[in-house]
Amino acid sequence: MKSALIFLFPDFEEIEAISTIDVLRRGKMEVIVASLVGEKSIRGAHGISCEADVIGIPEKNFDAIIIPGGSGVLRLRKDKILTKFIFEQYNLGKLIAAICAAPVLLHDSGILEKHRYTCHFSMVSELKNASLRESVVSDGNVITARGPAAAINFGLAILEFFENMTDIREVSHGMMCDF
Repeated sequence: MKSALIFLFPDFEEIEAISTIDVLRRGKMEVIVASLVGEKSIRGAHGISCEADVIGIPEKNFDAIIIPGGSGVLRLRKDKILTKFIFEQYNLGKLIAAICAAPVLLHDSGILEKHRYTCHFSMVSELKNASLRESVVSDGNVITARGPAAAINFGLAILEFFENMTDIREVSHGMMCDF
């Protein structure tokens, strides 16, 4: 079973996190939700609180690292441990997936220089090579998405990366999603 680590932080974009978690679990992936603050309950950008499974970055090996967007991403840019972790996981060939404003963390890690990507329009001044015509961009072991409306297809793209087309078809059909 493939595994994914998804980060939560204050002011994360709830639909991007929850939709992605839901899609991956429907696709039979193990998903661990990690809090990047000292408590398990984290309030998102729209006042919805979510419960993390763990606090901090677990020692466990994961196949995918996922970062939802939201205004809280900008505060994460100061977290050198997170930036280093993202870069190390990328260099190990792990899937790195970021949606909305979160691709800026991939940029800060030096990852985006070698990949096509997209992001939320509010980040284009910093991420000048972003393709805003595509809602989800998969390029090697990096997947990015524009924002909340792309969250389900973002999750499906992550499943697609692991090449289990049966799960993708079942999940997208069950959710009545064209993918």
